[in-house]
Amino acid sequence: MHASLAPVLWSLLLGANLPADYALPAAPGRFVRSQSAPPASARKFPSGQPVIATTYFYWYDADTKAHVVDYDGTDALTEHPPTLKGFSYKNVAWHKQQLADMTAAGIDVAMPVYWGAPDGSEGWSDAGLPKLIAARKQLLAAGKSPPAIGLFYDTSTLQYNRSGHHVDLTTPAGQRWFYGTIRNFFSLIPAEHRAYVDGKPIVFLYGPSFAAKVDESLFPEVRRMFREDFGSDIYLVKTRGWPGTADSEYEWGAALDARILETAAIGPGYDHSAVPGRTPLVRKRDDGRFYRFSWGRLLSRDPKSRPWLVHLETWNEFHEGTEICETAEFGRKYIELTRQMADEFHGRKQIDMQSWFSLPEATTSPEKGVGLEILDQRDGDGPIVTGRVGGRTAWTTAPNKFVPQTRYMYFDVDYAFLVDGDETLEATVEFYDSGPQSFHIEYDSSDPALSGLEQSFRPTEPKLLAGRKEWKQAVFTLPHARFSGRVNGGDFRLSCRDGELSVSRVTIRRANRR
Repeated sequence: MHASLAPVLWSLLLGANLPADYALPAAPGRFVRSQSAPPASARKFPSGQPVIATTYFYWYDADTKAHVVDYDGTDALTEHPPTLKGFSYKNVAWHKQQLADMTAAGIDVAMPVYWGAPDGSEGWSDAGLPKLIAARKQLLAAGKSPPAIGLFYDTSTLQYNRSGHHVDLTTPAGQRWFYGTIRNFFSLIPAEHRAYVDGKPIVFLYGPSFAAKVDESLFPEVRRMFREDFGSDIYLVKTRGWPGTADSEYEWGAALDARILETAAIGPGYDHSAVPGRTPLVRKRDDGRFYRFSWGRLLSRDPKSRPWLVHLETWNEFHEGTEICETAEFGRKYIELTRQMADEFHGRKQIDMQSWFSLPEATTSPEKGVGLEILDQRDGDGPIVTGRVGGRTAWTTAPNKFVPQTRYMYFDVDYAFLVDGDETLEATVEFYDSGPQSFHIEYDSSDPALSGLEQSFRPTEPKLLAGRKEWKQAVFTLPHARFSGRVNGGDFRLSCRDGELSVSRVTIRRANRR
């Protein structure tokens, strides 16, 4: 989750402890009042009813370039909104369009990512919420049904805030600070605009690592203070790692890999290349296939027992490339995909993952690949070269500095074909009969008779070469194929010794689908 550097600088400069007698300042909004039940007009969800919520990043302001241009003047966004005109948390029309698009996507709850610490850190956090509410009011007045508003508490403010406090959540003062952020948010959200589960406003928490300390005393005290001010409990969804009992649990990081806990988390892909100082990390979107596959992991489960609450990560985090909103790069593709998945989910439908999604086979050649990709491990032990061999365009192994006598050629199978499974597959390799004496496949398996490296690099029987300098086919059987990326980042590799292996095509299919 990308963040401004300003709170980091405040923390480094000040570094003060939160005083024991710390008292919360007045809330920024006027909607702090006891209320025994949600208003009749509010969106109310009983637990068990399918609900889709998404994190809504509203910190952008094109006029001041906040979260649009980095401090060094470079583009802060990996992917981009359709236009920068009006792209601002200050703009009611921008919020209105986002809420309308969430409705089109089938989303039930918008969760602004809130940085509003009790000391007034990140003033945009408070300034943007009344604009969001004004937008929602306009949609309601027009007869629309926009998502209700829940809280996503960005807990990094426990460490990075303008007062320089590193908040200890085991102390009464620290617990007041923690609660103050929740109170401040809901003080700006009228009761009729809040999202409720079982009569309780929804609160999602980011990770606990930003707290100086935390223990199980936190949540009961926060609930007590909320009841005192607002007349109800909260519906609390925590990430793994928070001590204490919450109403549900989810895990951040679904843009890289779907996380199916009590609350399911799903995302479309990830690329934080625009964020300064980070090591490259990309989860390819694959034209929506990764997103659809992630939804499939949830929808293939029994509707009676699968998670009923879904967190979509994210609506519009452009820095990290996790957005499903409309973009200059993808148009409305992910809004439309989300609607398709949301209809299945809300309708409590169960899909057959293999027939609904899986590719019948995965194949690749230097000219084209479908569901299978060669990995040029140029800096590892699997460098390759591409060129003409025996009248065909082919890949050929090359020497590497790690194991001089051995050659490897790595491949990655698309999750649309198989991921983290246990199936018998068949691999067909078209090879040039010259070079090494033999070659074999080493693949990521689920073989229960093996463990460790033997399981993740399970070898097949070798295929012998005769040196006839002609193109041939070799067929390998791969029992217990798993394909979870444990072969040095790939799913399988071709292996040979004392000679260069040339390959023009590799095809993977299920053994019963020839």
